[in-house]
Amino acid sequence: MDLQGGRVMKRIVFVSMLLLATVNVQAQSIGGSPFIAVHGKAKAEVVPDVFPLEITLKDTSLDAARSQALIEGHAQSILRAVKQMKLPDADVTVSNLSISPEYRYDREAEKQVFVGNVYQRRIKLRFHKLPDLAKMIEALPDAKEVQINTGEFETSRADDVRRSLMAKAVEDAKSTGQVMAKAVGKRLGDVHNVSNQGFNVRYVEGGDDGAPVVFDTPRAIDVVSVSGSRASAPVALREGRIELQQDVYIIYTLVD
Repeated sequence: MDLQGGRVMKRIVFVSMLLLATVNVQAQSIGGSPFIAVHGKAKAEVVPDVFPLEITLKDTSLDAARSQALIEGHAQSILRAVKQMKLPDADVTVSNLSISPEYRYDREAEKQVFVGNVYQRRIKLRFHKLPDLAKMIEALPDAKEVQINTGEFETSRADDVRRSLMAKAVEDAKSTGQVMAKAVGKRLGDVHNVSNQGFNVRYVEGGDDGAPVVFDTPRAIDVVSVSGSRASAPVALREGRIELQQDVYIIYTLVD
């Protein structure tokens, strides 16, 4: 009896979920009113002003004292260079020393063999001038325990630029909607829905005819990754430009 009651309850819950899903889908429809869905977009290119650098200090050894002293020595050397460059504390992140065992599989013995402990620290820096990044790379210890990665160049103005682009994208969508509405003898009515993500309808594209390219994060300009030791030759870096794009999706009702 309890088993049957449980099955009935599961059916009720399942039917309730289906009804809720149906209500959610219907809530996106406009009913019988004619409407037009338009996609507006705006782009801008900006010069990056944030140049990150991630430094990984890593050594694997059975000699705990030697490895720890080696990693800590490199860390102190790097932090002295950072201090000389007067980098703000907000642009410097230093992780705690991480120690973890490392094993390799011995096929002959068919078992994992302990090869030593991995001693590791990460130092993350943010520069606001490209020459400072290059200077820091040149100042790093020339050692196999030092690995570097510049990551993607960024802009500190990304939020402000996107807000400005949002207004332009809305105007682009409205302009496209007005042209389309006039072509069929209608005018734009009220805004039924507006979002930076599309709904389940077909949108009329605004702006240029090319396929839109959206960058959730800025495009990488020059990513430098060196593993094992610092590059012996000077690292060539260039600022380049970051392309930002903002999209809006608007559904207008159509009126006579």
